[in-house]
Amino acid sequence: MRIMFNLFILFIITISAFTVVHLKHKNRTMNISIENIEQELSFELNEHKRLLDTKGKLINQKLGNTNIEKSLGMEIPSKKKIIYLDLVE
Repeated sequence: MRIMFNLFILFIITISAFTVVHLKHKNRTMNISIENIEQELSFELNEHKRLLDTKGKLINQKLGNTNIEKSLGMEIPSKKKIIYLDLVE
C-alpha cells in the first residue's frame, strides 16, 4: 500500500515537472513570435510615417505652387523652360 502511494506521488511529481518544462517552452516560443510581430509592426509604422511625411511634403509643394499661381496670376516654369545665361565676363 505504501509503495503504491509513493509511486502515485512520484507519478504526479513527474507529470508536474514535464508540464512545467512544456509550458516554459511554449512561453519561450510565444515570446519569440511576439517579438517578431512587434518588430514587423515597428517597421510598418516607420514606413507609414515616412510615407505620410512624403505625402505632406508633396501636398505642401502643390499647395504652395497653386497659391503662388493664383496670387500672382503667373505660371511657374518647369526646369525645361528655364534658360540659364552664362554671365561670366
